[in-house]
Amino acid sequence: MSLFRRIVGQFPSLVIARRNISRAKTRSALAALAIVIGVVTIGAIGGGSVAFKDAQIGLFEDAGANNVFVRSGLDARADGDTTLDKEEIIDIQEVTGQRETVGTFSDFDTDAEFRERPGSTTSVSTTYIEDPRVLYDITTGSIEDNWRDSVILSEGFADEHRLSPGDRITIVFTEEVDGEEVTRQEAYRVSALYDRPPGPGTADVLLPIVEAPTDGFSQVQIVTSDADEAVEIADRLDREFNQREQKLLILELSSLLRLIKNLIGSVNLLLITLGSISLVVAGVAIANTMLMAVIKRREEIGVLRAVGYQKGDVLRVLLVESAMLGAIGTAVGMVLATLATMLANAFFFNNPFAFSGEALLYLGAAGVFGVLISLIAGIYPAWRAANDRPVEALRG
Repeated sequence: MSLFRRIVGQFPSLVIARRNISRAKTRSALAALAIVIGVVTIGAIGGGSVAFKDAQIGLFEDAGANNVFVRSGLDARADGDTTLDKEEIIDIQEVTGQRETVGTFSDFDTDAEFRERPGSTTSVSTTYIEDPRVLYDITTGSIEDNWRDSVILSEGFADEHRLSPGDRITIVFTEEVDGEEVTRQEAYRVSALYDRPPGPGTADVLLPIVEAPTDGFSQVQIVTSDADEAVEIADRLDREFNQREQKLLILELSSLLRLIKNLIGSVNLLLITLGSISLVVAGVAIANTMLMAVIKRREEIGVLRAVGYQKGDVLRVLLVESAMLGAIGTAVGMVLATLATMLANAFFFNNPFAFSGEALLYLGAAGVFGVLISLIAGIYPAWRAANDRPVEALRG
């Protein structure tokens, strides 16, 4: 403790500033509290909004923001062509540079019957696909290379109906034959479960493409490396196929992703601006506190000047005092802002320590801004005290 005092004693400005703050505890606490509020506002809003934005971007990426979805266009549908054939898929592959292109056929009006509930059917959505592993993550079970006579269920559907790999499921198909609807039943073994993303074209049940009721595809999904490439591919397809009429309906979620980023960024900027205003108000509070301190200690300052303290010494003492108030408020505010950001991370990512670089930048900026505002706020009171004539100060 004595060593600490000797070290502190080497900086008399720090000792005097600490003493002055302790003499006016209530006034100093209120000034520091204003800094706390401003720092928490900027840090917590900035860090929390980054967590929210990253979570939403993750959802869009899981939904296929890096992919391009292609369906038959409006003009083609008007001519009765509601699906894409193999030749059209080949044309699409040539335009896209032979990237991973997967054709699927979806039916959202199918029934299924489970072994444990014979005679009772449940409406399910089905998608026929050649190899689900290209688009989806298989979480349980496995798929044979020559996939036949089995189905793959989404995890949510399997949990809801208490199904797992190895169980049997009967699919009830409704087909139109000679103008009449005819039903047929096919029994399948559940071979695997997959993590169903919230993108278009996903279904409860995945079936082999060879069993599709038509040779056409209701949707083609082009797998790209990132959102920028998805935009480029979508533009290229639009120029190639939709010049005179809309042959293809092209959807890429990256444009919506950019809209979400811009929207969240604009709202975040507004909130950060409001937080900055609160820090400016905190600076005014510190300036007022320091002015009151200068007025109350005018005679004391005059004595210091009379015994040999220079203007620079008085200026330094009061600036250190202002900086200490800002540092105390900033430290408390940083702790609270960090805790608030950790809560946001825990809510959106189930990991309180999932700090991104952008979130840390907001927290750091809040801390720097808090101390800087305090120093700026103390400049005028310190300058006024330093330039007060000693004789007039001693007179009060």
